Amino acid sequence: MGEVKRFPAPGKPDEFVERLCRMHEAQLLAYLTQMLGRADVAHEIAQDTFEKVHRMYRPEQVIFPRAMLFKVATNFALMHLRRRRLENAMITGSAGMEEVPDHRMGPDRQAMADQVGQYIANVIKDLRPTLRNVFVMAHVQGKARKEIAAALGISEKRVDKRMTKALKTCRDRLSSHGIDLAEVD
Repeated sequence: MGEVKRFPAPGKPDEFVERLCRMHEAQLLAYLTQMLGRADVAHEIAQDTFEKVHRMYRPEQVIFPRAMLFKVATNFALMHLRRRRLENAMITGSAGMEEVPDHRMGPDRQAMADQVGQYIANVIKDLRPTLRNVFVMAHVQGKARKEIAAALGISEKRVDKRMTKALKTCRDRLSSHGIDLAEVD
């Protein structure tokens, strides 16, 4: 087998990193913005990525520089998303109730699902208590309409009205964030 060709790098390691980062900066920022949903956070993660690559890698160590750059960036982005999810769980008191990640999804799809899930959790949390109770009992606890009516001391018709209003409110608020649940897998 022939020898693997390496990235043509200038003489100095600093020039290698600078050239690598410049060549792929726009693609990396677009990828991170899509993954994280915020351009300002994507810029921070990209900067962290460039700093780590500068500290840790030398031209003679890198066979696939673009792949290495995106792998480091993805790892930073996933750490950021996990940290945000944990912080939000601690704030809302839902620690321990987060979903098990679907390992069939790529990291970008999982990050998007996590972010949409966080929007949904915030929308549900912001519902009026009467609407939130019905919604949570039906969709989180899996209770039937009859059980909900008995637990809350209201009619089944009232349960239906509150559920309809809760769903409409959730749909409207998610739409204001550009999220259409019909488009989310």
